[in-house]
Amino acid sequence: MKLLALVALVIAGSAAVAAPASGATPLPRVVWDFGITKAVSADVVASTSLPDGSQVYVFGDTMSVNRAVICSPTSCPFGYPHSSVAIERHGSANFVMQSCSAFGCPYGWQWVPNWPDGSYFWMAAPAVLGKTLYVVGMRTTTTGSGCSFGCSEGEYVASFAIGPGDALTYKEITQLTGTAGQSQWGAAVADLAAGGWWLTGTRNTGASGCFVDCKTMDVAFVPFTAILDATRWRLSPGVLPSGQGWDVGTVASLVRAGSHWVIFTKQNDIIGSAIEELSSRQVTSGWSQAGSFAISPIRGCTLTYSVQAHTGDGAPSGEMLVFWANNGNATGATCPYEPRFRYLPVR
Repeated sequence: MKLLALVALVIAGSAAVAAPASGATPLPRVVWDFGITKAVSADVVASTSLPDGSQVYVFGDTMSVNRAVICSPTSCPFGYPHSSVAIERHGSANFVMQSCSAFGCPYGWQWVPNWPDGSYFWMAAPAVLGKTLYVVGMRTTTTGSGCSFGCSEGEYVASFAIGPGDALTYKEITQLTGTAGQSQWGAAVADLAAGGWWLTGTRNTGASGCFVDCKTMDVAFVPFTAILDATRWRLSPGVLPSGQGWDVGTVASLVRAGSHWVIFTKQNDIIGSAIEELSSRQVTSGWSQAGSFAISPIRGCTLTYSVQAHTGDGAPSGEMLVFWANNGNATGATCPYEPRFRYLPVR
């Protein structure tokens, strides 16, 4: 009975099977681009389903909300806000940013408080169990040698209560100890048959000065009752090793597509110019390259990175909605820091 109750919680609160919608009438890609840029200028964009079928989108570094600049790195004590959240009603591309000012949160939009030393939480992999939203992410610092663009201080899980009308309440943040805290986890997919989530993460294992094919992808199976207890995570390190032509980016976005698994990742992250698609019948082995899709930074930007698949909204049959981030100021221009979406085939 306990197992049945747990499965019911996951079905009610998570996109358990992330197959692309078949026969859906998808919104044009430009509608997604317009909808999200109207709501927020941010980098990392990850999503999962809420109990009522809406989608929760979580963001990392956030420059503006509702087209109003919150603050600049020079006018905020710890730079721009981090860990903002939006709710998107299923398939509408209407992103409603969730203010946390009633809770006295930083800047009115940053849901997870900074640590006393100024380090902050960078959201990455959301997962829902019943009335709780978990977000796995990285504690980041910009102080110290070589850390002006951020250095990791370990992996953590932020917990939020989901109330009526999808109202969120921040509860706590928990550190992932041991080996589980050494990989930068970027995606979480529920597997009802297995009784837990599959997480994919990466770590830099390239030699000193490495620029290409430097990331190793790790996999963790996490029982539904153990996301806050790293000692119960079942780790499979080095599923895709660096130096073997996989060219995995910082995020390896795992999704389930019918009877097989797919990963979308930005080829070599900010160095590359394409989104790679990998395919396998099982998460921990058997991966092969299934496709490559060229992308370019939007006008005014120089970098693309952090690819994420978004499975809770409609897509054309056999395709999936995929996002990437834009950053880096082009010569004589200012990057608008706006995300972009595209429908890509699932192979």
